[in-house]
Amino acid sequence: MHLSNYSLYLRKLFRIISPAILITSFLPTQLLAQPFPIKISLKFPSGDPRGTPETTVGGGKRGVSCITLEKGKPSLTALMPKRDNKSLTVSGTPEFYFYVPKTQATKEEFVLGEFILKKGEEDIYKQTFTLPTQPGIVKLQLPVTSSLKIGSTYTWYFLIICDPEDRSGDQYTVGTIEKIVISPSLQEALQQATPVKRTEIYAHNDLWPETVSNMVKLRTNQPNEWKELLESVGLEMIAEEPLLQCCQANPNP
Repeated sequence: MHLSNYSLYLRKLFRIISPAILITSFLPTQLLAQPFPIKISLKFPSGDPRGTPETTVGGGKRGVSCITLEKGKPSLTALMPKRDNKSLTVSGTPEFYFYVPKTQATKEEFVLGEFILKKGEEDIYKQTFTLPTQPGIVKLQLPVTSSLKIGSTYTWYFLIICDPEDRSGDQYTVGTIEKIVISPSLQEALQQATPVKRTEIYAHNDLWPETVSNMVKLRTNQPNEWKELLESVGLEMIAEEPLLQCCQANPNP
């Protein structure tokens, strides 16, 4: 399948496989007001029960996959509190975190699309990367040239390319993100908060990229808080996974 047609193919496939989380769904544009009361425990306040994580929607190759699942570990998974992977952000270039399981593949791809009225969804960023050689957590940050705009809804896809010659077997996870404006009072609360409390404020306001990014910085010195954060959304099984060096653009996608 030609790569230029792959995003369209993937969107059609996703609608067929999982209509419950259609990529055409929208996140409401918000102007956040007063910060929520802070709890002592670091929790995602609106996380839904995951059970065994099932955030990966696979390709169509009849059970053939380049991913080797380890006992007790999830498949390709976005570090988000809900299965639909919806999130808000205050950043134009947010960071995305993914757990990448053991795989025979050597490349991964990230695609970001913007929904435009009367035009549908158009890709504004697409890049392939070299996969790490071991399972773990990877970080991907949008470049300034593809910054998010306030008021637009974006759909992202993170894919493991099992076979570059036949992209129908890709393993992937998908979600939506929207950039918002926060109130002066919330901004002041963030500036005055300690690093851990700042993470809690982000979580209570559905700012998942900021929540995870902030907690990753504290992971070494605050390991219990990191574990508690992942446990609150059913991802405690990857709390000990390493943060891997990734993602450098692949010059030959």
